[in-house]
Formats: sequence, structure tokens, C-alpha cells
Amino acid sequence: MPEELTRFQMSLLRVLDEAIKIDGAAKGNVQLLNRAVGGLQHTVQRGFDPSFLQTFALVRVDDPTSCARALRYQRRVIIPDVTKDLLSGPYLSICKANGFQALQSTPIIGEDGLVKGVFSTHFAKAHHLSDIASSALDACAFEMARLLAEHEKKLSATQSLNSSGYLNYDRTP
Repeated sequence: MPEELTRFQMSLLRVLDEAIKIDGAAKGNVQLLNRAVGGLQHTVQRGFDPSFLQTFALVRVDDPTSCARALRYQRRVIIPDVTKDLLSGPYLSICKANGFQALQSTPIIGEDGLVKGVFSTHFAKAHHLSDIASSALDACAFEMARLLAEHEKKLSATQSLNSSGYLNYDRTP
């Protein structure tokens, strides 16, 4: 995580903290879609070590991770126990090293209906997401989408789009 967070990142982090508390998660992260490189990139996170952040610095749409699946299918992906999820097999050691056994990944869908990113919450033990928690996480995704739309408007107004059309989230006021 950068030494100094932007206002936009701080706003996302507040919503992520709420999402973590909703159903007793231990940690979480927000990844935004960078269309120029074809994948999700970390924007904010709570609780992960540098090796986790490096391993998942860029998650491509066709990766088997829960966040890539949420991006691909445009719906929440719930993994109640990573040890029982066949697609999580390659990542079991990093899950264990980072102290989580279950997770959920929820797409952040913009007003235009396109997925703008994904946020995930991670649980120390096997976990089943309740309907109440699912609804609350939907509200968090909606708020993140609102913050992102507001941020994109500000960037657009200040000509902060680079030539590829990728919004540079690290250079915001």
C-alpha cells in the first residue's frame, strides 16, 4: 500500500472496513479493473502481507481466483472453505500464510452495468455467508461504485486520463 493514501483510497478503505465488520471477516481488499493491462489491481487492503499483495498484484480475468471469477461472472463468488474448492488449490499455501480459510468476492458494478472492480473479504475459519450479510455487502458494493463514479468524474474534469483511457488512481488529489 502506498505510504500516503489519496482521499479516494481513504473513502474506499472506510467502506472496506465496514464490509470486513459485516460478517466478522479478518481482512479484505479492493481491486479495480485496469483495462489497459487486462486485470484487477489492488487499490486498498487490510491485513495482507507483502507476498500476498505481490502474488495478486495483477489478477487477470481468466485466473481461477475468486476475484477473477466475480469479475468474469459479474456476481458474488463465495468460497466457504478454500481447502474444498478445487480452483483454490494452487493458492492454499498463501491462504494459510495469510490466515484465511474462507472468502467472498463481490463485483463493483457501475451505473453503466460494467464491472469496475471487485472487493473481497476473508475469514479465518470456514464460513458461510448469511443472507443478511450478503445484502449488506451489496450495499457496500453500491457505495464503492458510487465513490468510483464520483472519482472518475473528478479525474475527467481535470484531464487525468492517460492516452490508453486508464484512470490513474495513484495520482488523485
